Parts: sequence; structure tokens; C-alpha cells
Amino acid sequence: MSETVPITEARARFGSLVRRASHARERITITDHGQAAAVLINPQELADLEDALALAQYRARQAEQKTAGVPHDEVRSRLGLDPV
Repeated sequence: MSETVPITEARARFGSLVRRASHARERITITDHGQAAAVLINPQELADLEDALALAQYRARQAEQKTAGVPHDEVRSRLGLDPV
């Protein structure tokens, strides 16, 4: 569910809009002169979007063969773990 709110109204309802975005996972779009200016979203939703973007970017680099892998043994060594 989402709602669009003019910035003047958002100022008056800010606390309730933030709670709705946080607890009900609603997206609240705040407009300024009729144009989208900001969006309130749940922090976990933002983290999920950032993770999805990072994964998409990684897969794009993989497809272009621009990723540099690190051998498993080297990772274990860097972490101070016993060799396998």
C-alpha cells in the first residue's frame, strides 16, 4: 500500500507517516509542488533493495567477467582459520 502526501500536509502528519512506513511497511511519497520529492519506507525494505541492487551489480560484473575471486584457502588464512 502507498500514499502520496503534499509536503505541507506531511509536515503536520510526519510522526504518523513515519510510524506507518515503519510498522505497516507502507511507502509514503511526499510531493513538493506536485512532484515526488521523497519517499518514506521501512528500513528493512531499504536494506532489501540495497541487497538486491548489490547482487544485480555483482551478477553484471560476473557476466562481463570482471569479478576477481579469492581462493577458499586464502580466505580461511586471512580469517585466521585452520586450513581445510
